[in-house]
Amino acid sequence: MKQKKVLVFLILILGVVLIWNLPLYAKSKKIVWKAQSSYPAGLPQLYTPAARFAEKIEKLTDGQLVVKMSPGGAIVPSKKIFDAVSAGTLDLGCTWAGWWMGKFPASVLFGNSFPNGLQLQEMLSWIYAGGGLELWNELYKGHNIVVLPPYGILGSENFCWSRKPINSLADFKGLKFRTVGIWGKCLERLGARVVSLPGGEVYPSLERGVIDACEFATPAIDRKLGFQEICKYLKLPGIHEPCAPLETLVNEKSWNKLTDDLKFKVKMALRDSCFEAMTKNMKQDAEAMEFFRGYKGLNVSKLSPDMIAEITKIGSEELDKNAKKDAMFAKVLKSQRDFRKMVEPYADLIRLPYPYAK
Repeated sequence: MKQKKVLVFLILILGVVLIWNLPLYAKSKKIVWKAQSSYPAGLPQLYTPAARFAEKIEKLTDGQLVVKMSPGGAIVPSKKIFDAVSAGTLDLGCTWAGWWMGKFPASVLFGNSFPNGLQLQEMLSWIYAGGGLELWNELYKGHNIVVLPPYGILGSENFCWSRKPINSLADFKGLKFRTVGIWGKCLERLGARVVSLPGGEVYPSLERGVIDACEFATPAIDRKLGFQEICKYLKLPGIHEPCAPLETLVNEKSWNKLTDDLKFKVKMALRDSCFEAMTKNMKQDAEAMEFFRGYKGLNVSKLSPDMIAEITKIGSEELDKNAKKDAMFAKVLKSQRDFRKMVEPYADLIRLPYPYAK
């Protein structure tokens, strides 16, 4: 009888210990997400922040959530990221919203790929505080997708790489030009033949004469791709894409399986990877531009004010055309324009001259 009481007591103690430690057992269960970028490994500013996010979330969660990040094409083709996340083939995709313009016309507004779009600080403020992220999720509603804050953001892109000088809009006529987004529609109006190519195909296409000119990304990325080895002329600023937030897509079922604590940590890891990318990108782009200015045989110059004004006008007309065709496009465009009307007068008041450091 005494032994039986001792046994019961031990069982009760064991039960209490197990119940007390249930949260610890639940916490120790590791979740592994299959993830892919749209970009090749090692490409600065595009793949790097995706890899950094994966590192950060594993550390923040003490290994409870592991994101296995793969480079573009490793699991699915780069332009199939959206479909793969929607279907659950991927738990997470690090990409760029403009790729889905054919399916979701308004996605190009989140990719900011149009003349005179939001500048970097404005864009992040609109996404985080101006209703942008909510609209982004509304755009993909019904596709088993959750859009989280950007894992990175690019600064202003290079406007144009070319073999011959472009000093007026008339110089675009007849050019075979690599670009994407609404800027492509603008170039077609100027007489250019627009070709859409992924980053890895741009250099060989320039080399073989398949295209005459191109834009792809920021100074640091373009330097890595080596466009300066072929083109003699580089034009700035990137009026066609003043900045580019990088899209974070998560499978809705995968997201809903996370605890609130893990969801919060994912968002914090994304915010940190984006901030880290933003701060590093400016330095990298400045270093790349210094390299371009000293590169033998490369002419670096700025667009004239008249060219910028005309490009802005054409871009606005193309945006209005799209807004008439698609209600969601019109809704997002209005949100962005209203936000700009609110913040830009203040930004203009506080903007200081930018003297060079002595």
